[in-house]
Amino acid sequence: MARNYDSDDDGPLEDNTAVLALKNKKTERLKRKNAARQQKREAIVNLSKLPTELLLECLKHVCPRDVFNVSFVNRRLHELVEVNAHVIGDAIIARRYSILVECFPTPKLLSDVDPAVQALLTDPGRQTQLSIHNRPYQHIQSPDAHQVCTCLTCILTWNNLGLVLDFAHWQGHLDTGIPIPTIPRGQWPEWNRELVARHGRIARKAVENSLWHAAILALHLDSTVRAIRRHSRNTGNRRMHVEMTAAEAASGTDAFLAKPGPPSLEFPYQRDEYYMLEAYLPNRWWKKAGNYWFYTIAGQHERDLELVKRFTKR
Repeated sequence: MARNYDSDDDGPLEDNTAVLALKNKKTERLKRKNAARQQKREAIVNLSKLPTELLLECLKHVCPRDVFNVSFVNRRLHELVEVNAHVIGDAIIARRYSILVECFPTPKLLSDVDPAVQALLTDPGRQTQLSIHNRPYQHIQSPDAHQVCTCLTCILTWNNLGLVLDFAHWQGHLDTGIPIPTIPRGQWPEWNRELVARHGRIARKAVENSLWHAAILALHLDSTVRAIRRHSRNTGNRRMHVEMTAAEAASGTDAFLAKPGPPSLEFPYQRDEYYMLEAYLPNRWWKKAGNYWFYTIAGQHERDLELVKRFTKR
């Protein structure tokens, strides 16, 4: 017997298929990683959207390396750091490196010197007489007499910047006891020319940009902390050392260098002297009567220019 079906009951089929919930260790790990990535992206976006004044205030409280890293995030932050490099650099130096900046000031640009004195400074005869201070060291690039002032003070301050950069470069060797490569007198291997030239470019940037100057001071603070640690472990070394606590070493500031310590009387003319170099802090003397460091660099540039003019008149 045939069955009759009512066509009115044959409505459209309804799809009740649901997405299966995936839950296992692998998917949970992926979710956590994706959430962490998203959180980082949102943090970067939020940082870049902060008002300029607030961003600048934040950058003044971090180390120079972090400021440069922030400038790589996007175009807006790069322009912000580039335009305000002096403001940021000056604030960081005042907050973190107020002692080191007295020991390692930047030389003056030749363009900042009186035009009449510029001709005296770049005179070939005078440049020949300066060879004792301006000779080509193996570890430091000589200043360009047509860009940087070559009064005696500026030559010495330029050399100190180059020394700081070179000393920082070899800290890994000094920490691990790996000998620093020795270069025979009169030879200039390619690797050393490139290294010295690179340090010269950085020092040149620091002359005009206080953020780069702050970066050099930060390097020397790190080098000094590491050198003090090395020498403090040498029980056979009975020289006077700089006192430094673990908290002071981790502070990221040079405040502990205000303590009494050995004076830096001689410039390290070669890399062999790095092994015994602990705290190279030139341009200051310890005043026992007042129990403080007296910094000697202030006004020296102006006095040197007066001497240049005086000797020329003879």
